[in-house]
This record gives sequence, structure tokens and C-alpha cells, in this order.
Amino acid sequence: MIGADGEAVAAGIAANRGLGYVSVVGIWGDESIEVEVLSAEIPAREARAARRDPPCPPPPGGWRHGMVELDVDLRDRESSGPIVHLAIFRPSPEQEVLVVAATDVDAVIRQLSPKLPRQLCVVPSRFTRAQIDEVYDVLHANWRNWRLESFGTGSDQQAQPFIAAMMFRVTAEMAEWADALPEGLVRLEPTLSPA
Repeated sequence: MIGADGEAVAAGIAANRGLGYVSVVGIWGDESIEVEVLSAEIPAREARAARRDPPCPPPPGGWRHGMVELDVDLRDRESSGPIVHLAIFRPSPEQEVLVVAATDVDAVIRQLSPKLPRQLCVVPSRFTRAQIDEVYDVLHANWRNWRLESFGTGSDQQAQPFIAAMMFRVTAEMAEWADALPEGLVRLEPTLSPA
């Protein structure tokens, strides 16, 4: 960072209770940033929406009260078969509903509804397990080159899976790769981004 005052950086870090964060506004060149403004005020990240309303209509009698009791091997089934992604929705503090994005909705309903009466919602997945695995393979292969910080699978308000990838900045190569993927499959979340 060109023009960053070291004392201001230290003061900014101290203001953030030693978390090590400062906000920088400037002009980004090849491998440097010409600092115009340095601040301890960190822009708020976009809030993640709470998963309250399952994307399925409630069953007769409404959603069951109580916590979802998951089989030990249910997460294992997520990596094979029709289950693509699992998410817990909470219609109220006393209710949990397992929402499953699946490639074969009927098969998952037959398999899980006896174990989760009035606590199961199954929706057709926009993506397949193979598509998600392929994205993971590319991210693993480019971990260092793309300066990835982390990545993982999440889901939106409709329980549709996506992969969030956090990195220092989005490179042209990464953007070109992401643009060729089905819309919504990957969310690139750079640390460094235009104001």
C-alpha cells in the first residue's frame, strides 16, 4: 500500500480490538494500492438472511415443533445419490424443518419422510452433485494461484445450493471461469473490491 501511514494502520487495528482490519480506499495498480483514505471504520458486510420460511407449503397441521433429529449417515448421503444439499429452516424458535435440495424429489421424500414427519421439505435442485464437485475440483486446483481464502457450500432462501468462494481479489482468469458456469452456482466474495 503506497501512502499508507503505519501509525494510522496500527491505530485502526487497535480501534478494531486487534482484529487486524482496516478499510482502504485508493487506486489499485498491478501489485499495489495508492492509498487515498485509510480508516478503522469497516464497511458492513451484506447480512445473511435468516432461514425462516421453508420453500414448501406447511403440511396439514403445520410444521412439527421440535428439533430435527438427523441420522448419523445423512450427511454421508449428501455426497452421493439424489441429495445435493441440506439446510435447516426455523419457522419459529421451537421448530426446525430439514430442507433438502435433491435431483430426485420423490426418492428423497420416500426415504426421509417416515423419519421426519412434518419436518421435511424437499425441493428440486438447480444443480447436480457432479456440478458442485466439479467446481470444488477447480477451486482446489487453483487454491494458490487465485489466492483463495476459503470456499464452501451454502444455500439461498429457496434452499438452492451455491458455492461461496472468498479470495483476496477476483482475477480475469477466475472471472472468465465463473462466467462460464451456470448462473448462481458460484458466488465470488473478494476481500478487495471496487468501492
